[in-house]
Amino acid sequence: MRERSPGAWELIVEAGRDPVSGRRRQVSRMFYGSLRDATKARAELLVEVGRGHHLGTAATVDDLFAGWIAELRRKGRSPHTTYGYENVYRRNVRPTLGRVAVTKVTTKMLTDLYGAHQARGMKPRSVYQIHACLSSMFTQACRWGWRDANPSQWAEPPSIPNMPPVVPSPEHVQALIRAAEDSRRPEFGRAILVASTTGVRRAELCAIRRRRDVDWDRGLLSVSAGIVCLREVPLQEIPTKNRRIRTVALDELTLSSLRTQVEMMEQRAALIGVELLSDAYVFSDSVDGSVPWRPDSVSQYFARLRARVGLDDIDFHSLRKFMETYGQHLGFSAVQVAMRAGHDPSVAAKHYSGNIAQADRALADAVASLLDPRGGSSVVRAPDS
Repeated sequence: MRERSPGAWELIVEAGRDPVSGRRRQVSRMFYGSLRDATKARAELLVEVGRGHHLGTAATVDDLFAGWIAELRRKGRSPHTTYGYENVYRRNVRPTLGRVAVTKVTTKMLTDLYGAHQARGMKPRSVYQIHACLSSMFTQACRWGWRDANPSQWAEPPSIPNMPPVVPSPEHVQALIRAAEDSRRPEFGRAILVASTTGVRRAELCAIRRRRDVDWDRGLLSVSAGIVCLREVPLQEIPTKNRRIRTVALDELTLSSLRTQVEMMEQRAALIGVELLSDAYVFSDSVDGSVPWRPDSVSQYFARLRARVGLDDIDFHSLRKFMETYGQHLGFSAVQVAMRAGHDPSVAAKHYSGNIAQADRALADAVASLLDPRGGSSVVRAPDS
C-alpha cells in the first residue's frame, strides 16, 4: 500500500502468474480516504483476488481458440463437430477478433460482430452458430482462469425462425424408392427404405456392417457407429451422435431389403473373383465391401433423385422425420419413437432395457406397412398397452 499524495493510496495485491506468459501479475487500485479505510479496502481487494474476480491473461482470442479446440479433441468430441467449429471461427471470428486479447473482449464487441454479419446477409441460424462457438470458447476461458466472466452471456444473437419440419408422405417415400430402383443404382432404393423404417442417420446408415450390426435370425439392427468424412482426412468410424449403441427391431420388409443388398454384393464380388468380407459394410461400392459409402455422396445422389420426382423440398434427413412423425401418428408414444431414432428426450430413454420391447416390434411393422409395395396389408396400430 503506497501513499501517492495526502489521502490518495495505491492498493497493490499479488495475483499469481499469468497462465499463458508465466509472468507475475498484480492488481492495483487507487483509494481515497484515511489510512484506516485504505487498509480495510486493501483487505477487501485481497478477498476479491482470492476469489478470482481480477484475473487476466496475455492470451489472444486466437490462442483461446487453439487451446479450446485441443480440449474438445481431448474430451473426444466428434471430428465433424470440431471441423465445423474451425470453419465458423476461421471465416467469421478470426478476421475481427483473432488478435484481440481475451480479457479485452466485451459483450458490445460480440453484439456488433453479430450485427455486422446480419447486415451482410448471413442467416440467423448461421449467426447463432458463431454465438455458440464464442460462448463455448469463453466458458472455457473462465474455467482456465483467463477471465472472470463470459462476455457472450449477455450478447443476444438473432432469433431463429421456428420453421415447421418437412415430412414426406408415404407416397413420396414410395416414389423415391421406385425412382431409385429404376435407376442405375437400385441399391439406393434399399438404402432409402432402411432409413425410412429405422430412422437411422445418414452416417449411421453408411456404417452398418452385415455381421456386427445385423442379427439376421432375430431381426434386430444394432446402431453402433457413424461414418465421418472430412477434407483431406480418410473415412473413419466414430461413435453415434449421442455415443450410445441402440438396438432397433427390423420388420420383414426391411430385413428382406437388407438381405437383397448383401446378396447383390456377394454376386458382384463373385463376378470379379473377389471374396466379400465376412463383416463387410452393407452399403459399399468397393468389391469386397471394405469401404463404406460416403455420407456426402449419399446426399448428392439423393438431391439428384428428388429432383427427378419433383420433391425438391425433401432431403435425406426428412426420411428420419418420416419415421418419427408417422410413428407417433400411428399411436406410438413420443418416447418410443425417440428411442428408436436415437434421441434422448426424457429420462425414460436412459432406462430403456437392452431387450427389444414388443412395442418397438409393433412400431417397426407399423412404419414399414406404409411402404409395403405388395399392397393389401392393413396398417398396424400401437398396442393399447
